Amino acid sequence: MSAPPLLPITIQACALSVVSSLLAQVLGAYQNTTPLVEAFDWVAVLKFVVFAFIMTPPNVLWQTFLESSLPGKRKVLASEKGEKREQGGKPKESLNIPNTIIKTLLDQSFGSCVNTFMFCAYMAVWDLFVVQQQQQQQPLDVAALGGLVSAAVASRVSSDFVPFMKAGWRFWPWVSLGNFALVSDVATRNLVGGLAGIAWGVYVNLFAAGSSAVAVKEE
Repeated sequence: MSAPPLLPITIQACALSVVSSLLAQVLGAYQNTTPLVEAFDWVAVLKFVVFAFIMTPPNVLWQTFLESSLPGKRKVLASEKGEKREQGGKPKESLNIPNTIIKTLLDQSFGSCVNTFMFCAYMAVWDLFVVQQQQQQQPLDVAALGGLVSAAVASRVSSDFVPFMKAGWRFWPWVSLGNFALVSDVATRNLVGGLAGIAWGVYVNLFAAGSSAVAVKEE
């Protein structure tokens, strides 16, 4: 299976990221009884758009690899008694249950771990270069930049990786299993995942906002 066009899928993911980020800000403003105009943060919106832009192409390629290696459909061979074929003479297809289960397990173990690590690392680097610089109004020490980035990433992964993985496992395995079982092509799976991700994105935005506030407070 060849990979679908990456650019339209990436643009779609960025648009859905904007929606989830704005919904999170509306929800946060409502919970804190803050006027929406004061609560709006375009930097937070941009943060998740950039993350979607970076991570969507490798995730599409990952899903393409899974489907190529473990096809979700298998052809049903006609028996000697002669089973009916679909219109056009094509053999019937049925769900390949073992492949679907294996793909779901791989996606929710290796794939989920990589995505969660990249999210934690990205949030740490963004906070280091954007949030803290906005608040401190002083340039970073270039000579110590590598150490600062490593320390920030290690701290964020240590504090957020496990809670984030646990939260994801309550939600994404069902989305992943349904996608693999019911949706045949990678592009449509990405759309379904993106729509489900609006709800997840609201949680991610609120989680990241709280985690960033704690990180800045500890500096």
